Amino acid sequence: MKGDIQLKQDVIEELTWDPSVNVNEIGVQVADGVVTLTGHLRNFAEKYAAEAAVKRIPGVKALAVELDVRLPDDCRRTDSEIARAAANVLSWQAMVPGDRIKILVEQGVITLTGDVDWHYQRMAAEHAVAGLFGVIGVTNAIAVRPMVDQRDLGQRIRDAIQRQAVVDASHVTVAVSEGDVKLGGSLRTWAEREAAYNAAWSAPGVISVDNNIRVDL
Repeated sequence: MKGDIQLKQDVIEELTWDPSVNVNEIGVQVADGVVTLTGHLRNFAEKYAAEAAVKRIPGVKALAVELDVRLPDDCRRTDSEIARAAANVLSWQAMVPGDRIKILVEQGVITLTGDVDWHYQRMAAEHAVAGLFGVIGVTNAIAVRPMVDQRDLGQRIRDAIQRQAVVDASHVTVAVSEGDVKLGGSLRTWAEREAAYNAAWSAPGVISVDNNIRVDL
């Protein structure tokens, strides 16, 4: 089992390796496999990238994000300007049905609502607006309303988890009710937990995923 000192070093090295993250602005604390990120960043996209970097590290049991975004003066935008930019960038996304997504901006925080057919469309919309100038946060309230046959959905999710390189998928439980998925059981790393979560979302017919998988180091 990886100790906290080694895990902290791995997290710092991964943050340093990622060119979209300024590691000098981020503090890293590790206790019992739980990683806490602290500090002040210049844009929301960097916060997004830092979270993703930590989730790639084997041995991370949980992640607490205490990062806030403090925009420099030359990056500040009015809510109207951010809303227009968000509408424009969504209109250029081939994977996103922009006519079904509504945008609300309050004090630099974008809230996305509406509905899409697939989870990847929901996430594509979030990623598209997260990197805009002036954005300090994104709330993704887009609903997934797939129009597909949901029979055998549980087994399809189990098969997907097995395919996507989860070492021991037999320790993962999958319960499905009308498109709502609940994952349980345990895995060895945070990265495996994320892989199982993403595999569940990739199945057609999934409306929501409640990830209760434990990480047992």
